[in-house]
This record gives sequence, structure tokens and C-alpha cells, in this order.
Amino acid sequence: MSENNFQLKLKQSQQLNQSMQQSLRVLQMSSQEIEREVEDWLLDNPLLEKVESDGESELPYEPPLVSAAVSQRNVSLEDSESAWENLADEEDLYAYLHKQVSEHPLTQLEAAHVHVLIDFLDEKGYLTESIEEIVDNTPLEWMLSEEDLEIALEHLRNFDPPGIATENLQQSLLHQLSRLPITLARRCASHIVMHHLDKLTPNQPKNVIRLGKLLPEFSDSVLKAALKMITGLNPYPAYGFSSGEPVSYVSPDIFVHNDGKGWQAFSNRESGPQIRINQELSDALADSEGIDSAWREKIIGAKQKIDMLAQRKNTVLRVAEYIVERQQDFFQFGEIALAPMLLKECAQHLNLAESTISRAVSNKYLACPQGLFALRYFFSHAVSGDTKEGLSANAIKSVISQLVDNEDKRKPYSDCMLHKFLHQQGIDIARRTVAKYREQLGIPPVQHRRHS
Repeated sequence: MSENNFQLKLKQSQQLNQSMQQSLRVLQMSSQEIEREVEDWLLDNPLLEKVESDGESELPYEPPLVSAAVSQRNVSLEDSESAWENLADEEDLYAYLHKQVSEHPLTQLEAAHVHVLIDFLDEKGYLTESIEEIVDNTPLEWMLSEEDLEIALEHLRNFDPPGIATENLQQSLLHQLSRLPITLARRCASHIVMHHLDKLTPNQPKNVIRLGKLLPEFSDSVLKAALKMITGLNPYPAYGFSSGEPVSYVSPDIFVHNDGKGWQAFSNRESGPQIRINQELSDALADSEGIDSAWREKIIGAKQKIDMLAQRKNTVLRVAEYIVERQQDFFQFGEIALAPMLLKECAQHLNLAESTISRAVSNKYLACPQGLFALRYFFSHAVSGDTKEGLSANAIKSVISQLVDNEDKRKPYSDCMLHKFLHQQGIDIARRTVAKYREQLGIPPVQHRRHS
């Protein structure tokens, strides 16, 4: 008898654990993934039914649908379609990379680290965040180290497409060239990319003449072959990845607006499906004698599924409320006022596991008058400044962007000048960091910004 009781308790504990795991999986899903998941639930459990929308929005404005390719980035609601129309489908690229992990001789731990890095790639296939930033913005319980991620990065850069997980255009081109056969033209092309990439123009004959003076050790025929080789490279690793399927779109999970008392976060009722118990079938089962055990499980399962969706919505809203509370200046003044904020700080404030916060911000979006933003966008490390708390990396990028927008196009600012202006504003970062942020913003070097 005692043995039977022990087995029964063990089984109950296992079911609870599985339920918690499924709840965490649901939390991490995007709105589109939840839609597909709920459709499966409805097919599997007749006790569940979908609640049709009443068409009413909780807020007085409704942002347009935006391509799912905007994750990890912010996009103006006015420019969303044109800004991303030429980008590849990032989900296809990510799936392509995740699939390759099992094709390489990696240990289980190395494979897990590579999977983490893949999820941090931007829409062009670059890894623009440093290893230190990635460690800071992943859950503490994952126990990631910079050394382990450096090793994982080496493995990832051996994946296809060539140039994947490099930091910028120059590194990507060099990595692509390294995979080509060793020839004099390849050596010349690598030299051009390393030292004279900013001097290239669409006019190939002029390029040959200009490079001929700079690189007299190479003949015109070698220079032409090298330039042809460079032209044949992909401008960024993710170039050309498109499934040919209709583009998926996202609607924001959270709305933020000013109600007169400050900025507030609200759940978007239209984001994600709503389900409920089919009352007619439930009443019929309640009136019948001796309910079959299979139906009992259906009833329990239906209630669990409803609770999962409610908990997912509540957790995402709590995280969004924390973001809005900490980022009031951002919603008032824009990116330049973005404060540094870490996942672990949010986890401590909400008394949740850091991994739960990471799942809650994954593939979730926030709409406000400033634009549409991935929730993860608001979490960034602090960079040195003259304030006690420092500045976020995204705030510094905003300052750089404004400086470039307002520069004299006949005398644009070099990275040294941008570094000087930032220093005058109390932002103490290295010049190479200025160049890195400029490249991440897609701002060409000073030679390409100069207008006569």
C-alpha cells in the first residue's frame, strides 16, 4: 500500500513539472507562434473554444502591422514597410543556422552556446553585440562565460553562409574571401577590403586607376580580377535568404501612451488568441454520471491552457510596466534618453527568475508614439559617462545619429570628431567604439558622406 502511494505522488510531481515546462515554453512564444499553438489545442480538446474579438481596441490608436523581421530593432511606425521591404526573412536564416548546429562536431554544451549566439544575430547576420554584452543580457543561471562564448563564436563563423556572425561589412567580406581559393587576385582583394574599402565607387575604371596608384605591386589585370571578386561577395551574410512565403506580420503585445499622469503600459487584447471553456459541453459532462477519465484529463488540460495564456499575458505586462516605469524619459524624449537596464535588475524587482524575464521579452513588441520596439531593445548595459548611472549603448547611438544628421555635408565629422563631441558631452568611450556604433547605425565613413 505504501509503495502504491509513493508511485502516485511521484506521478503527480512529474505532471506538475511538465505543466511548468509547457508554461515557460508558451511564455517564450511570439504572437504568431501562440496562434498556431492554440489552433493545435482547439483541435486536440473539444472543451476549448476560441473567443472572437469584439473589434474594440483598448487604446485610441492602432499601429499598422509590421513585418516580423523587426525583432531586436526599433522601426518607425510611419516607415515600417519601406524600411524593411528588401530584408531577408530572419526566421529562415535563424532556422537554417540552428539546423546546422547538429551537422558540426560540437559537444552538447558547445552546441547550446552556439544556439545562444545565433539568437543574438541581427537581421543582416552580423553579431554587433560584444561577448561581454551578451553575457550581461542573458540569464545568470545559464552560467555563460566569455571564454565559452568566444569558442562558440569561432564555431559559428565556420557555418554557412560565409561571413555569418562577423561584426561588420569589412569583417564579413574578409571572411567570405578567406573561403575562396588562394590566388594573387584574392590576396589583392583582401588588401583592398582591409585598407581601401572606403575608396571604392560604382565606377570600376576609376577604381582601377585609383588603386593602381595606391597598390603599384598589383597589375591592372589583377586589380580588375580582385574588384570583380569583391563585387561577387554578399553585402551582408543574410543577403538572399527568403522563403518565398508570404511575409508574417506582428501586432504589438503592449501599447504605451500618456494618460495625463505619465506613461502607462496596456496589453493589446488583439495580440494573441483568447480561449475559454465550451460551457455547453462542460455542463453536459457535469450532468452525466461517471465521467470517463479521458474527459477528466481534457477538463484539467483545458483549464491549464487557459491559465497558461493568462499567465503569459500577465508576465509580459508586468515586464512592460517595469520598462515604462524605468524609461519615462525615453517615451518623452526618445532614444537619447534611454537608460541602461539589465534583465537581472528586472528579475529582482519582479521577484522572478532571470530566465523567465528573458522568455517574456523574447519576440514581444511594444508600440508607442516613438515607434514599434522589441521589448528586448530596452535592456542594454551601461556605458561610461559623467552621470552616476551611466548611459545605455542605444542612447549613445542616438547622440551619434543626431550629430551626423546635423553635420555640414561638405565637412562631415570623422570618427575622431564624433569622439571629441561625445567627450565634451560627458560620454567617455573609445574612438573604436564610436566607429563600431556608427557602423551598427548604418552610417557610412566620413569619405562617403562628403558632398560637394
